[in-house]
Amino acid sequence: SNMKLWARISQADNVFQSLRPLTYISLVGLAPFRLNLNADKEVHTSVYSFVAGIVHYLIFVFCFVTSICEGESIIGYFFQTNITKLGDSTLRLTGIIAMSTIFGFAMFRRQQLVSIMQNNIIVDEIFVRLGLKLDYRRILLFSFLISLGLVFFNVIYLCVSYGLLISANISPSFVTFTAFALPHINISLMVFKFLCTTHLAQSRFNMVNEVRLIHLIINLITHFTLQILQDILDSHIEQHRALELSPMHSVVHHQLYAHRLRSLMSTPLKRYSVTSIIRQSPEYAIKQVANIHNLLCDICQTIEEYFTYPLLGIIAISFLFILFDDFYILEALLNPKRLDKSEDEEFFAFFLTQMMWYIVIIFLIVEASSNTIRNSSFAAAIVHKILNISDDPELRDRLFRLSLQLSHRKVCFTAAGLFRLDRTLIFTITGAATCYLIILMQFRNTHHVED
Repeated sequence: SNMKLWARISQADNVFQSLRPLTYISLVGLAPFRLNLNADKEVHTSVYSFVAGIVHYLIFVFCFVTSICEGESIIGYFFQTNITKLGDSTLRLTGIIAMSTIFGFAMFRRQQLVSIMQNNIIVDEIFVRLGLKLDYRRILLFSFLISLGLVFFNVIYLCVSYGLLISANISPSFVTFTAFALPHINISLMVFKFLCTTHLAQSRFNMVNEVRLIHLIINLITHFTLQILQDILDSHIEQHRALELSPMHSVVHHQLYAHRLRSLMSTPLKRYSVTSIIRQSPEYAIKQVANIHNLLCDICQTIEEYFTYPLLGIIAISFLFILFDDFYILEALLNPKRLDKSEDEEFFAFFLTQMMWYIVIIFLIVEASSNTIRNSSFAAAIVHKILNISDDPELRDRLFRLSLQLSHRKVCFTAAGLFRLDRTLIFTITGAATCYLIILMQFRNTHHVED
């Protein structure tokens, strides 16, 4: 029975079934759509999920406002200075803006998420026309592993945080801890959505790169090589005729070259199992590849439009948390009198784990977008390799048009156009955090001198 259950859970034959973990977060309203797995196989926006999202947001606002009215905050439990008050109010402001952006875009731009799913369905139909099918189980496995990873990551983080506060003889009120925990959970859910949607584009770019175009190259190289060998064979026979060799000798040479030609013809095709559609019409295949690439670029553009402001909010709040957590740790190291000895270890552990949590979130966003950009850029090099070995005018024309499309339609993810979401962002954040940390330390020193 366990095996049957596992087989049913792990079964995925289409894009809907491979997105099963993503539909679970519609229960909290951050993915307000539902997948219809019946005959029509359509994506719909869900009224229930829309209402759940509004309720979820109102709970967050209630906890947030109540904790402010009570004058409680996590950092306030440890120590209070002018800078920690400034940091706390800054983090609260960015927190409410980030949460409002995440819920606002999830609610009011939900149709964009639906269009991402619908375009993926169209891409998969074109792959089927080319005689290919995506490994949906692999996509489902990726989604499950990421969702389980983020669940464990957050459960462990929140339990450790609560445990550290309790061991430091701090008992946060339910409202304050909920206002602290909810942004972490919602940021994780938004990042999970980003990882899932970018992985859908990545897996399809991989199909274009690894299977489709490489098979085309092999097919064209095989065709090109055979053409040359055929010409050599014909010239060889002509040469022997000219030398008036005996008919038997000519037949032996002809058979020998024909045997070599047949072996060359059979080896690559058997080895790479090129689909008959591509073998019959490379021009049609390239036209479909161009169509797929165009749709994938549309998908990535929609992903950017949907996630651009929520990710800007997430990265802004992550940067501020990393900066202020760094500062609090340095403040405690340089001025140990502010802390009780008993709270010392818990204080460092609490702010260090919080800083690590936000570093991991930035790393996940950066890796998801940079991997998608990298996968989308491979096709251009492959197209130019085919152009170099192809002599067919119609095929060259198709390839040249595809080459132009690849150079003009490049995948790029930005945070509201302010900065690119690639690995350079890690360097930028590190540099900016160091710079602001020095400014905060100088401000602190000046403050102490005045005192």
